[in-house]
Amino acid sequence: MKKMIWLTIAGFILGLGNLSTVLAQQETPVPAQPAVQGEGQPPTETPKPELSERDRDEVEYGKKIVEQVLKEYKIIDDPALNERVNRIGQILAEIARNTPTEAHWGESGSPPFEYSFKIIDDKDVNAFSIPGGFIFVHKGLLDFVNSDHELAGVLAHEIAHAAHRHVMTLVREDGKVSRQVMLPVLLGALLGRVPANDTMTLLAGTQLYRIAKMNSFGQEAETDSDLTAMEYLKKSPYSAVGLLTFMERLAVEERRKPQIDWGIYRTHPPSKERVGALRKGLQEANIPIRRREISPSLRVVARPESEEDANSVYEVYYDGIQIFKPATDSKQRAEQMASRLNTLLDDGIEMFEVRISSDGTAVLVKGEELARITDSDSVYYGKSPQEITAQIRESIRRLLWSDTVRLLY
Repeated sequence: MKKMIWLTIAGFILGLGNLSTVLAQQETPVPAQPAVQGEGQPPTETPKPELSERDRDEVEYGKKIVEQVLKEYKIIDDPALNERVNRIGQILAEIARNTPTEAHWGESGSPPFEYSFKIIDDKDVNAFSIPGGFIFVHKGLLDFVNSDHELAGVLAHEIAHAAHRHVMTLVREDGKVSRQVMLPVLLGALLGRVPANDTMTLLAGTQLYRIAKMNSFGQEAETDSDLTAMEYLKKSPYSAVGLLTFMERLAVEERRKPQIDWGIYRTHPPSKERVGALRKGLQEANIPIRRREISPSLRVVARPESEEDANSVYEVYYDGIQIFKPATDSKQRAEQMASRLNTLLDDGIEMFEVRISSDGTAVLVKGEELARITDSDSVYYGKSPQEITAQIRESIRRLLWSDTVRLLY
């Protein structure tokens, strides 16, 4: 669906033939804005600078595209959903306005757009940005994200598209491609240097070249938005790891679907490539990658075996795998074990590091005691401590295998 949105926008762009000339004439340095004070904290609201003439033209251009989008899609007016998206989005928008960032592709700077956020009633996991700061999020994406951290990652990514003027850069670059390729073809046809029956073939080939160039720009824009989003998130209350966990889970979804090589029609780098770039960026920024603090679906949890029974034992559980059910002090022991396992999993565990103590009554991970079996546990399970620890070890190894397979996209 995002491919179709980009193609729709690209078509609209190509329909305004003289816009690239106007933009080229209006290119002026973007003034730097004061940096946000306090890493990791919400920005202090500051007076917004006036839009330049160029900014105003870009906003007006964006409004024309928005009109087309609103004709095609139904907008959701649910107050709770809109409050969540707008609250997170406006925090990041204020950061973007006050944080000049270097563009890896597009234009560096921090234009003072008044960002707006709307939710489209559509099940696709998708979001897109329109020039001038108009951000659209599909309902399917809100259903897919696991936390505000992941949603913030997506919104920061879309804000970066607008802040670095990616669509406007596409307009200018498409204009360059048209002049470089279309003119020789048309001249050849007009001057008789190309056989008449070959003219349409050449024009079709030119259009394919144009699409290939446009889509290579689109892929570079996606990479730039991912890296720029990380800069915004570092200054926000949200973790940049949220963008990584979102992309990792998206890559898993892509793996489950038939693989299609879109060739020159591909507008985005594959999620696997984006995940690799995000991991590298987080490591270079010295941001710890602690997925389970960000994404609830990845956590080992402690939960009551029965919601109806107040005296129910608790179980340590992960994605269909029951790891352990302590018989006494059940809730406390289960929560401690789950918390410790989440930390260890984020730190990284190898299969061989999950062991059983010499007396067979405790499970050790990286040499540290994770769980010790009591007499009450043996009575509850109807098994010896050695049998229970062996069962826990195998459950943890299944968890590790499941986690490894999950990341093989």
